[in-house]
Order: sequence, then structure tokens, then C-alpha cells
Amino acid sequence: MKTIFKYVAPATLLVALCVALVSFTGIRTERVRGNGQMKSETRTAGNFDKISTGGVYHIELQQGGTNSISIDAEENLLPYIETRISGGELEVYTRKGVNIDPTQKIIVHVTVQQVKKLSASGACSYTGKGRIKSDDLKLVFSGATHADLDLSARNLEVGMSGASRVDLKGNCEKVAYRASGAANIDALDFQTDEAEIGISGSGEAKVAVAKKLNVSVSGVGKVRYKGNPAVSQSVSGMGNVRQI
Repeated sequence: MKTIFKYVAPATLLVALCVALVSFTGIRTERVRGNGQMKSETRTAGNFDKISTGGVYHIELQQGGTNSISIDAEENLLPYIETRISGGELEVYTRKGVNIDPTQKIIVHVTVQQVKKLSASGACSYTGKGRIKSDDLKLVFSGATHADLDLSARNLEVGMSGASRVDLKGNCEKVAYRASGAANIDALDFQTDEAEIGISGSGEAKVAVAKKLNVSVSGVGKVRYKGNPAVSQSVSGMGNVRQI
């Protein structure tokens, strides 16, 4: 029995490796480089109050009376840029199996009536065109994403990781920030009554708080705040919390 197992086990492993190799080689990615010829294209816009994107897309977002979507991109790349609405969420992604290589910035213009959630991964960005109002808003960013937004909200939740960055201005009653990795939050021009901040890794947050500030920092994370709130803090590692 031991002799049989001695030969069967390696053979089984070899078969598994061969199957994995065949499966891997069967996955092909087509690379399409932009031709430099820019074109604008309008997409069908249904009902959505959430937006998610990944890759190299730059979302220009504004609030308006009706939802709309248009894309400025190189004409040969447009067929590979997919916009889909599912469960009230607008998804902006590249077609599976294709790797686009734009030579010009791809801008997706989005007008939305209400906004509840914005998320992005990769090297995407959000830029607000005018103030965006929302009762409850959630922002989720990872990778090297960047957002520059003017907001007026009742409750805001921000989750960030990687080297993502967010620049905020406007106002909010309550906000919760969570940042890991090298994420950076610049919200000195975003006035809030209450803030809860959790920083880990080498992340940094700069905030403006009027009444109450709860902070948890680990690693070498930093929190800088302006205002005179009641402060509750927990700091470990080389992290620190300072008023400015």
C-alpha cells in the first residue's frame, strides 16, 4: 500500500498541475492601445444612486434633475468601456478579457439625482462639479484612487486603503473615517460636528471637528485636527494625534 501511494500521490499532483497550466494558458487578455482620436458617446442612464468603477476612469460627478452618462475617450476604446446598471448601481469597467491602454484621459461625465455610495479601485478618480447633497453617503476607495468632492451630508462614512486619497470640503453632521496602508484624508475644509477616525499603517487624516472627536491610531498613522472638540483617543505604535 505504501508503495502504491508513493507513486500515485506524485502522479495526482502532476495531473493537477497540468490541468492548472491548461486553464491558465486558456485565459488570454487582449491589449488595445488608444489611437489618439477622441470621441464623446452618450450612454443609456436608468435609475441609480450608487457608482462603482475600477481601472483608469475619471468620473466627473454632478447632481441634477435627471440621471445621465457620457464618456470622452479615444474612439477605438469606447466599445470596451462598459457601463451597466445593476441593483441601483452604475458600474463603469473595462470589458473582461481586455486591457485598454489609453493615450488620453478617459472622462466619464455622470449626472445623478441622489447619491448614496461612491466606490473606486485601481487608478480611478472622482471629481465633483459643484456641491453634492446627500442624507447618508458612503465612500469606498482602494488602490491609487483619488477623490475631490464638495459635500453636504447628514452622515458620511469613508473607507480607504492602499495609496488612495480624498480631498473634501463642505459640511456634515457626523462622519466616520477608516484608513489603512498609506491612505490620506484631507478634510480641513470639511466642517463636521462629530467625527470618528480609525487610522492604521502610515495613513494620515486632517480634519475639522466642532464638538466630538474619537480617534484610534496604530502603526505610524497621524491625525491632525482643527477646532475645539472633546477628544477621546487611543494611540499605539508611533502614531500621534495633534491639534492644529
